[in-house]
Amino acid sequence: MAASIKNLILMALMVATAALAHVMRPTVHLAEERPPIDLEAMIPRQFAGWREQVNVAAQVVNPEQAATLEAIYSQTLSRFYVNDAGYRVMLSIAYGNDQSDQLQLHKPEVCYPAQGFKLEDVQRGTLDLPGQSAIAATRMSTHLGQRFEPVTYWTVVGDHVTTGGVNKKLTEMRYGLRGRIPDGMLVRVSSIDRDTARAHQIQADFAAAMVAAIAPEHRARFAGLDPALALKQNTQP
Repeated sequence: MAASIKNLILMALMVATAALAHVMRPTVHLAEERPPIDLEAMIPRQFAGWREQVNVAAQVVNPEQAATLEAIYSQTLSRFYVNDAGYRVMLSIAYGNDQSDQLQLHKPEVCYPAQGFKLEDVQRGTLDLPGQSAIAATRMSTHLGQRFEPVTYWTVVGDHVTTGGVNKKLTEMRYGLRGRIPDGMLVRVSSIDRDTARAHQIQADFAAAMVAAIAPEHRARFAGLDPALALKQNTQP
């Protein structure tokens, strides 16, 4: 009899847990409550000594297959920019309006090797952007044959820059507790350059100039909220 009662209690708890999980599952997409993202329009084609370069022979490396891109991301943007000194960078932005367990941003350190690139180095660090003390960013050194391509990238979930792993999951859970499914963005800047230190510095300067050129009302979508503003937002009732 005691065993039967125990089993009934366990079953009731399992049913209650499943019901609670269903009730608490976020159903509202954060992207639906905001102005729509338009990468082509929001990212200027010319700013601070940089201008878009079209019809170039080299291609922006797309480390994912087209079918995967269409399944994961709502929009993607790939452009070349060149500065007054003739230095060229490649900008790639991937935006997904659903950062649920089924749809997640794909990290370049996974995608590049999948396309045959050798990953020489990966460093977690910070990047100074306008209106921020610093954001978390990742710097990579990669090469494919004689193509040496240093990379700088960062990810934004909702209005918060994340470092991936636990930090990203906690950010998604915080939105989930408010009934929201966050959107996500990955911003990647790379250049073909054997001098990795120089490339990463130029990429940092390019990123700061690009973010500064984005309209203020859209800037947090690409670079996250200032940490102080983010804390205030999270503590509001």
